[in-house]
Amino acid sequence: MILSALLFLSYLKGIGGAKPMFPFSSVAAPEGSEYSKYAKYPPYCSIPEEMEKRAVPPLQGDSNSDSSKLIHVTALIRHGARTPFASAPEYQCWNGFWDDHETGIWNCDLKTYVSPPAATKEKKEFDSEGGLIEEEPDFLFEKRYDALTINTDRTGNELNGTCQKGQLLMRGYDQELQNGLHLRQAYFYDGDNTADEHAASDPRMRLWDVTKNSNEGRRESTPVIGDPTKHIFQEPNLHYRADDEQRTLMSGQVLLRGLFEPELLSTGDDEAAIIRLHTADYPIDVLHINQAVCPKTTALFDEAYASDEYKRWIENSEEVNIVKKFAKEELGMDVIPYTILDCLMTTICTDRTLPASLNDYDGSLGPTPWNEFVESSSTSAMEEGSEDYTAMFERIANFAIKNFTFSYKYNNAAYPKLGMGPLWKEIMANILPIIDSANNPPSDTPPPKLALFSGHDTTLMPILATLGDKVWDGTEWSPYASMIQLEIHETTDSTNFASGYAFRLIYNGKVLTSLVDGCSASSELCDSQVLVKQVMPFAKYKERDCASTPLTPSTAPPAEEGLVTEMKDATETLVTAPGGISVIFFMIVVSMALGSMVTFFLMKKQMQRTRGYRQGSMALGELSMRVIDDDDNHFQSEDGPVIDSAVSAQYGATKTDEKRNDDENNII
Repeated sequence: MILSALLFLSYLKGIGGAKPMFPFSSVAAPEGSEYSKYAKYPPYCSIPEEMEKRAVPPLQGDSNSDSSKLIHVTALIRHGARTPFASAPEYQCWNGFWDDHETGIWNCDLKTYVSPPAATKEKKEFDSEGGLIEEEPDFLFEKRYDALTINTDRTGNELNGTCQKGQLLMRGYDQELQNGLHLRQAYFYDGDNTADEHAASDPRMRLWDVTKNSNEGRRESTPVIGDPTKHIFQEPNLHYRADDEQRTLMSGQVLLRGLFEPELLSTGDDEAAIIRLHTADYPIDVLHINQAVCPKTTALFDEAYASDEYKRWIENSEEVNIVKKFAKEELGMDVIPYTILDCLMTTICTDRTLPASLNDYDGSLGPTPWNEFVESSSTSAMEEGSEDYTAMFERIANFAIKNFTFSYKYNNAAYPKLGMGPLWKEIMANILPIIDSANNPPSDTPPPKLALFSGHDTTLMPILATLGDKVWDGTEWSPYASMIQLEIHETTDSTNFASGYAFRLIYNGKVLTSLVDGCSASSELCDSQVLVKQVMPFAKYKERDCASTPLTPSTAPPAEEGLVTEMKDATETLVTAPGGISVIFFMIVVSMALGSMVTFFLMKKQMQRTRGYRQGSMALGELSMRVIDDDDNHFQSEDGPVIDSAVSAQYGATKTDEKRNDDENNII
């Protein structure tokens, strides 16, 4: 079915001729006066002024030169601003967070529309063999989270209001709409409507040029990209991929509205503008590091947090000790929960009230460099009670960020390279047929001009980490609506780009190409083969080595040959002795009875310990903490990897308790 639960279309033309201004939103007013409570907001919030700064920068060099031409863009986005990803008691913040009317109740104006399949044959399109390929919606349903209303203040929903956990907010809608406009201004040329300051005013940057034939100016050797007979928002011109979460699905859809709105609205009255969305079951999807799919990533994660480097920081850092002491004395936290960063940001970014002791953000501290607060230092100042409790919002945020991202940076990014291999394979599947068509001939469907991947912060940060140590230092979290662009340019400059193709890497409006190992510091473009050499060694999915490291013969305990021989002789003697068979049978029965009793008591004890573990609080900085993806709630317990039952046994996966699997799928 082309029509899934969520359609970007949302009937842009409206039903009965009406044209909703905001697809997927109700006509109600936004949540309130936005970004007015605080004098300054963290970059994480992506306030309008920050979003404006993230425009795609123009390409350096002579814009009149025909030495290069943009032919493909892969864009990866983090969803926009959202609600908390979980509820109490899992989502632990400072004392009183969930009791307070302001922070404990979340109501949303942004609505979701869903469409059933077409009811009439006239609104369906079939291929030459009679297979259904398109169907237009007849009507829409508006989805509201208000069915469990108990009283006027709270509902039975987990966030005590009409919001879903982790739902996109109107602020996030506006952020992604701005991202779509950035892409249109950078890559879409429509004559007089393109301003001189926009990147698309440069002929080299025109991914779409509606003033020309789509094939005009294309070299004969260039592989076919997209299909000029299709709408620019249809496949194969566009490939849209997201995981199956409301905030990621809608973020990508809103971005595409900002990018293609005139074209979407220009379709005829008898035609619905349908954009195909590719997604998958979230528990086994690969837009983040999915430890359930690849158990070996768990071992790499554990290795990072068991390292001497991490222990020196978490155990000996005076700054860490001050942060922990502040959390206990001022916030009522015996341990710092893994949710603390999200508590801070969902509060300040939605103009809710912070505790007085945390209401000190002014942006003066900035990210904490990795080389600070690592060495052992005296704690005498703390013992004397003279610690400095200033800039605590930023200090707690910096602690939480460094603690989380440590595994991304450790050991030359081994953890994200293995974990993000499947996503890199998807990305390169659209790029290799363009830059290396001889070895990667395109399939029956040509590669897209634009590939959009809508994911999470835990999509973008590990992707950046895999591109080299200088590209992303791990001290800054990916803000709401962050965006990575990987541009592919065709070039005739064989001196600097021997392959004939170059790439440009952009992150939130900043060109990072020169930071990739092997790229020139003096150019925004880099030969495409540098990208290939950087990512293809780990751009793998099924062929990844995801099995947990087995016990090899070299590390296995040596066989006790003398003991085995002695036991064999004793058994033979017993069998040949009078009544020996009866003795052996009696021993077997007794052993079975004892074994059953021991197994029963052990299982009972283990079940009690598991229930207690799940009810316990999780703290950042503890080596036994669960792996969490801030946006994905993909947890890994200290008991070992949680493996989805659908995962292939070739990865060494084992089936687990269904109840525990359900707990894993509470998405952040």
